[in-house]
Amino acid sequence: MIHLVNIRSGTKRGNDESCYWNGRKISYILLSLSALLIIASCGNKGKEAKGMAGMALKQSVIAVTVKPAQYIVEQHFPATLTANTIVQLRPDVSGYLEAIHVKDGSQVHQGEVLYDIDKSRFQAAYNQAAANLQQAQADMAQKQRDLKRYTDLQQHDAIAVQVVDQAGTAVKVSQANVAAAHAALNNAATNLNHSVVRAPVSGKIGIAQVKLGDIINSGQTLVNTIVNDDPMYVDFNIPQNDINEFTATSGKRSGLSYLLQMPDGTMYSAEGKLLMINNMVDPNSGTITIRLEFPNGQHQLQSGMNATIVIKHPTSNSTLAIPTNALMQTLNETSIYTVGNGNVIEPKQVVPGGVVDSFTIINQGLEAGDRVVVNGMLKVHPGDTVSVKME
Repeated sequence: MIHLVNIRSGTKRGNDESCYWNGRKISYILLSLSALLIIASCGNKGKEAKGMAGMALKQSVIAVTVKPAQYIVEQHFPATLTANTIVQLRPDVSGYLEAIHVKDGSQVHQGEVLYDIDKSRFQAAYNQAAANLQQAQADMAQKQRDLKRYTDLQQHDAIAVQVVDQAGTAVKVSQANVAAAHAALNNAATNLNHSVVRAPVSGKIGIAQVKLGDIINSGQTLVNTIVNDDPMYVDFNIPQNDINEFTATSGKRSGLSYLLQMPDGTMYSAEGKLLMINNMVDPNSGTITIRLEFPNGQHQLQSGMNATIVIKHPTSNSTLAIPTNALMQTLNETSIYTVGNGNVIEPKQVVPGGVVDSFTIINQGLEAGDRVVVNGMLKVHPGDTVSVKME
């Protein structure tokens, strides 16, 4: 604010009076200038107010109209590859490794000879068992002849009944000895046979864990591993609530396709098929294991590999989907903004489903014909009246 002060000096006139009147003129001029400045300031404030009023225009949003259609839905699950057969070779006899008949990493066939364990002790044990059997058989034959002779004498009352009974008991004991000798011979034959390690299954043999001359301990030493990877099993977990969607009798899905995405992002050439659903749910994670089967004739898939299962299935023709960027996630709820009557913003809670490219299927909360805001959600609030541009 400008303060104007007039100074009058005494009662002198003449030049002093002239100065006084000149001072009054100057004061009037300054007051006029102040008034003009105030008017100009008010005019500027009016323009600023009009400008602010112009800024209060409706916000613009971009929306799409929801239309029913059919989509191909993809679901992705982390998976682990497992060979259909994995056999660890742990010989059930002890001895030093005498010979290796197969190269590491080669394909072997069931029954093929792989390794030899020193069999000299097993051969000796077998020979001893065979001799014991012959001895037991000879003793039994003698006991049987004695019993027959004593039985004939008893018919003529030429021998005591007790002797005949003892002869019969001796025969039974000799028969038991023969049976025991047979068992011992079979055991010796098994040990001798198992000193030659053969492939129990067909498949690819790995890297040997022992060398020639190493001592093999019965049932403990891991010699090698055979893997049969054709077909290859692929295991992945699904939530327990989705079990019925994978059963053949549920009818909830049709036309399921099981694809395998390799670790480098490429897709495996062959499709898989559902092999089985595990018989129990993991109580800790609430999931159940699904096993698929993939052909692996070229042995491109390796047991233990991590990959991704991609499940594709078509939806019905009445499926509703919206651009994924229209979804707003808060805590455990998913919502969208729709444009209602009078272009008023209305929020809706929805239940999202599968993802199709840049779209998300909406299972609940959406109706055909709804106008869903896909751009500009952050600039508006429920109840705002907006300017809508439809895509």
